[in-house]
Amino acid sequence: MCEYTYENGQKCRLKPVEGSKYCPLHIPYDEGERLLGEEIKKVKEEAFLRRLKAGQTYFEGVYLYDVKISDFRAEKSIVFKNSRVKTILFDSANVPGITFYNSRVGRLVVFGSELGTFLLHGSHVFGLNLLRVRFSNSVYVRNSSVRYLMINSTEYVGGGEKWEEEYGEKRAVGRIELSGLENVRRIGINVRYPLMRKILEEHGIRPSSSSERSVKATSLIMRDIQFDRAARFKRQVRLSIRRFHGNLVLENLDIFGHAEILASWLKNPEFVHTRVMGNMIFRRVSFNGDFAWNSTVLPNIPVELSVEGFVEVEGCRFNSHRAAEVLYRLARISWERNGDFERADRYYYLEMVEKRQSRLAGRRRGIKRLFLKMEALFEWLFADLTCKYGTDWKRPILIWLGAVNVFFPLLFFLTKSVEGLSGSMSFLDYEYFSVVTATTLGYGDYHPIGVGRVIASVEALFGMFMWAVFLTVFARRYMR
Repeated sequence: MCEYTYENGQKCRLKPVEGSKYCPLHIPYDEGERLLGEEIKKVKEEAFLRRLKAGQTYFEGVYLYDVKISDFRAEKSIVFKNSRVKTILFDSANVPGITFYNSRVGRLVVFGSELGTFLLHGSHVFGLNLLRVRFSNSVYVRNSSVRYLMINSTEYVGGGEKWEEEYGEKRAVGRIELSGLENVRRIGINVRYPLMRKILEEHGIRPSSSSERSVKATSLIMRDIQFDRAARFKRQVRLSIRRFHGNLVLENLDIFGHAEILASWLKNPEFVHTRVMGNMIFRRVSFNGDFAWNSTVLPNIPVELSVEGFVEVEGCRFNSHRAAEVLYRLARISWERNGDFERADRYYYLEMVEKRQSRLAGRRRGIKRLFLKMEALFEWLFADLTCKYGTDWKRPILIWLGAVNVFFPLLFFLTKSVEGLSGSMSFLDYEYFSVVTATTLGYGDYHPIGVGRVIASVEALFGMFMWAVFLTVFARRYMR
């Protein structure tokens, strides 16, 4: 019999390879290659598939090269413990679970399969890929060394228990949890990975791009992850989340590089002790927070999420104006800190608009709500319309020119409310009087009568106000 002894004290009962004391599954790589050369790869694969077909799903201490498990159904989980595998591919598997414990795997691919639970614990994996996987419990990648981790078109399909929710807790099922990882070079959710297609085609699988879909889970939790701090990775995107649907939690992350969240639907996202040394990009993201999230988590995001580079918030949607205000403020501060005041002004304007809308979205009723509406109208008229909260110096000039050269002269012309030294008044005379009034020169050759006095008074105040606005905005933009 094989001399390999399991952790429970029993020995392997398989027949050893001729010239060795170990069976095909337990014989180490170097010894097997010395005895059988390249033939050892085929011998190991055939022995493994034979045991799998016989109903064995627990493999401890095995050494495998390239293994493909295709169209496999089982009532028990497939478990690898204390094992060494070069490449293993699950294609169209339907099993209660896949577990790798204290193992070393070069490339681990799960494609087009249905699982209960996926668990990777205490292992070393170079490339982990979950592609088009449907799981009914959870996906756990814990306390392991994973260089590249890609999860594409994977979704939670199970019902799970709801007892935790009844007591106000988060659901324990339906989650994708990545925690305690080290030496990570990249984590990608629904990222393009050309090498993956090549790997699948090498194993006879031709995936169609039409089947791509969002990654859906009750929660995507990334906690206590250490990224590879080699200098050559500093300029790369280290964390990429695309088309994810569910709750996102980033906790105790120190991302040595850039991070991006694109085209996703996030419910109550949390950022706890998260530091990004590069840029943080939110693009086409829908933020959906409930009342508790807006009251407790949202105010702490600017403190908990630290970004040394730039923060971009582009094409995003928010179910509350308060959330938009906080995210735009975070972006504005990052661009100000890095000296790009033009981009900072853009986010400042968006922040102020959302802040105004947030006040209107309150639950006040009666006279208080009326005063809030009047205040918002006044703010929109004198702060937003005139100069976009001090960020646009061109707008006050255009408004001044349009009002003084067209609007007010037209009012004077229609009301015939200006008299001068000459008996007849042309439109150019009215325009001249409008410019003199707006600049408060008052030469005295023309004067208003009747309703023209009211119009002239309003224009004088308007002209003084707009010049003050222009000087303030111009000085703010070009002299800071």
